[in-house]
Amino acid sequence: MFKTLSLTILVCVFFLIGLIIPKFVKDKTKLIQISTGVAFLIILYLIIFDLFPEILAIYQPFNTQYLLLMLIFILIGIFILKILDFFVPEHTHNHAENEVNIEEHNNHFFHIGLITSITLIIHNILEGISIYITGTNNFKAGLLMAFTVGLHNLPLGIEISAYMNAIDKKTKFTRIIFILLAISSFIGAFLLYLLNIQFAEFYEGIFLSITLGMLLYIGIFELLPEIKVYRKDKNMQIGLIIGIIIAIIITLL
Repeated sequence: MFKTLSLTILVCVFFLIGLIIPKFVKDKTKLIQISTGVAFLIILYLIIFDLFPEILAIYQPFNTQYLLLMLIFILIGIFILKILDFFVPEHTHNHAENEVNIEEHNNHFFHIGLITSITLIIHNILEGISIYITGTNNFKAGLLMAFTVGLHNLPLGIEISAYMNAIDKKTKFTRIIFILLAISSFIGAFLLYLLNIQFAEFYEGIFLSITLGMLLYIGIFELLPEIKVYRKDKNMQIGLIIGIIIAIIITLL
């Protein structure tokens, strides 16, 4: 079991690498645009090819009752992040090339990084649980799952770090968020290991549905507007292409 628990450390390493990379990049604007394109494609991949199929598998045989349940908790996930909007810096998407309010612009970046972080902490805890359960039954399958999760966490870590560091005054707070992000997968697996219990699939489906709703919110209401604003920018296009390549690599694993 301890060997299986160690698989989540691999996920932590990928995330840490992603969080550290922006420290060595001078052009933060370029990095943010590239990472936004990458993160959007990875989140899209995560929703379509990971979370949604997993929820469907949990709720088999699939019927109207389960469909309604899934939609309700997806909406709850969206609503949770909408509520969180009241507790993060004021922001707007109307800040194209003519942006004059630098503080507001940076607050917007911090906002995206913060709600993405909260969602991913919840999501990674559940993924840590899934990796632990999978690895316990089949270590090779668990290893592959951990590596795949790590791959999509790498660009997300870059994006979050670039966004959260947009406001230097938030240094202590961002460190706490980064630590929680890095160890969140391990926390999920460790709780299961410590309590020595099996996570009921029905409740896992509920939490995954909420997570899916959160990711939809981030993709549609936060990242997509950024992509629309900078869609003709070379850096954004590079980020989208890199995101597609990463998604293909993950699919082929």
